[in-house]
Amino acid sequence: MNAGEETSAFCDNPQNYNEEIRETSHLCNNSQKNYNAISKDTVINNDLEKNSTSGNGSDWAAYMNIVCVVAGSGALGIPYALQQGGWISLMFLILAALMSTYTSIKLIECLDHGKTRKTSISELAYYAFGNIGLCVVGFFFNVISLGCPILYLVLSGDNLQTLFSNYGIDLGMQTWVYICAGTMCIPFIFLKSMKETAWLSIFGVATTLFVVLIVFIISIIEYPNNSKNHHDFISFRNLPIALSTFFFSFGGNVVYPHIQASMKNKKAWPKVITLAKLTITFMYLLIGIPAYLTYGRNTQSPIYLSLPPGLIVDITTIMITMHILLALPVYQTAFSLELENFLFTNISITLNNTSEFISRTIIRLILVIFTVYVAVTVPYFTNIMALLGALGNGVLIMVTPMLIWIKLFGWDHFKDFKEKIWAIFILIFSLTGAIIGTWDALDALSTQIMGGN
Repeated sequence: MNAGEETSAFCDNPQNYNEEIRETSHLCNNSQKNYNAISKDTVINNDLEKNSTSGNGSDWAAYMNIVCVVAGSGALGIPYALQQGGWISLMFLILAALMSTYTSIKLIECLDHGKTRKTSISELAYYAFGNIGLCVVGFFFNVISLGCPILYLVLSGDNLQTLFSNYGIDLGMQTWVYICAGTMCIPFIFLKSMKETAWLSIFGVATTLFVVLIVFIISIIEYPNNSKNHHDFISFRNLPIALSTFFFSFGGNVVYPHIQASMKNKKAWPKVITLAKLTITFMYLLIGIPAYLTYGRNTQSPIYLSLPPGLIVDITTIMITMHILLALPVYQTAFSLELENFLFTNISITLNNTSEFISRTIIRLILVIFTVYVAVTVPYFTNIMALLGALGNGVLIMVTPMLIWIKLFGWDHFKDFKEKIWAIFILIFSLTGAIIGTWDALDALSTQIMGGN
């Protein structure tokens, strides 16, 4: 499996599974006693007004965080997904954008259900479904929260090793992983909240947009030389695989609760997430349509492998690697915040400024050391995480928010019959994509192992 496919299947590490259970169980103890007393006639809008967190970040910062986390290296696999499914898959790309936006809004509505705000999707699953929900969702939560930064380290190290070896600098992939980890460790330690990671996201979005524009321009320039390349309108064999890629390319539910909690105007979440998903979809179309139009069946993933070799490809590699490194602290900050609050209830209140900084530094250094260790020692890690991420994203992005919302609010709180049909369609459609994506990732992993790569 190539870099683009690996990146679009977001991931995590199951080693902290038990820790997540302890963490979430602790957080839910106070809210569990109110669970059975919740009325089915709870009004969503009133629930959203019950609780507020101390976040005072702007809507713009939240927007940047979303675009940075979701877009980026995932954009590099969009042209290849179009090559797999044909032109008809553009419809599925837009459909995936609509579904992920809808479920993201439903997810945040659920966080404020009841008298106490839930802080993560795994805690929310426990609140709605008890230990079974916690075990399933908590596992995949850790798969994405920890494994994605590890995968990003692997990909960035591999990118830099390939790039600099072309210029006679061969430090080895492990050395580049250490360099990348040291680079991202600095902002990870000093930026303690999602609000403060917004400036990283601004640069991350800028690098992504730069790469998209490069591919867009080069594809147009190269079209006269590739006008005879064949294109498919529809490829039934690979269309489901393209669909699963689109689902993964809109993932981000792991960090959405923390991004929304960092906002001063939390009621603006539907507007912010909708605008962010529109931006991401536009970027995907901007890179996908001209690239597939130019390279047709020869389209590769990541797409810069299809571009003429030279300085342009090198610049693209550098920019997308920069994006990966800028997105790393955003992902790890979301997980670290939950771990810190679990250990210290509320670290900002429990400890003084000096103790808070020391404790946060120790915790985050341990997380960085762990991610580096896994990145350089675990064989077949990218395909293992592609396998877990394929199923995990299908569960977390579409299925879990819908099931939890239905459990907490009930079918009667859908606006009308059409919305009920839409919810059922999302569940069936996303489960199908998750199953197919998991099968494809399992096949890639077995092929890699059998080949000894």
